This record gives sequence, C-alpha cells and structure tokens, in this order.
Amino acid sequence: MNEYQKKIKKFCEERNWAQFHNPKDLLLGIVEEVGEFRNIIKWEQNPEVIKSVLFKNKDQVKDTVGDILWFLSLLANSCDVDMDEAINFTIKDNERRFPIEKTKNKHTNIYLGGYDANFKEKNNNKLKEE
Repeated sequence: MNEYQKKIKKFCEERNWAQFHNPKDLLLGIVEEVGEFRNIIKWEQNPEVIKSVLFKNKDQVKDTVGDILWFLSLLANSCDVDMDEAINFTIKDNERRFPIEKTKNKHTNIYLGGYDANFKEKNNNKLKEE
C-alpha cells in the first residue's frame, strides 16, 4: 500500500470514520469532486483556453485532484485494494490493449477508427460463437 493511502487510512482510523465510509457514499464523493472540477471549464471548447484556465487556477485544480485521490484512497481502503497494485495492473493491461505499433499518434476510440485489443478480442469471440 502506498504511503499516502496509509496516511489516509491512519487519519480516518484515528477519528473512527470508517463507519461513515460505505462504497456508495465514497463513489458519490468522487462524482461530486469530478463535477466541481468540470465546473472550472464547463462550456469551454477550445483546448488552449481550457489549459490556460486550469493553469491559472492551479490551486483549485490541486485541491480538487487531492480530494478525488482522497476519496479514491478511502474507497480502495474500504475494499482492501492496494492502489499501487491496482495502477500497476492497469498499466500492464493498457500495454497489452494499446500496443505502441498500433496506437502511436492515434486515439483509441474503436468507433472512429482507433484500436483497442479488448474490442478486437470481444468481436473475435462473438464471431467464433456464431
């Protein structure tokens, strides 16, 4: 378990807060924080303006990212998931799903011509079943 996940676990244990940390409410906390993050840039379409607004509001972005990670750590702790193991699993899976030779400089939206090995595998399995 990573250093920050342990700190958050200790912080909550000292306050006996686990009783309030059910998965539904933790997920809703993540959704709320993502919504607050969205409010910083909602309705803007220009990627350069979005980058500029986020850069100019770095403290707010930092606070929101921290809150999202806080809730995510609480959720991981309540489900006995080591976040380091989880991200390493996802990195390995993404390396398999999105090989460099098929995805470099390309998006991964399979509906718009992108590549995702999971989609290819699912379609191959469906064809075999038929």
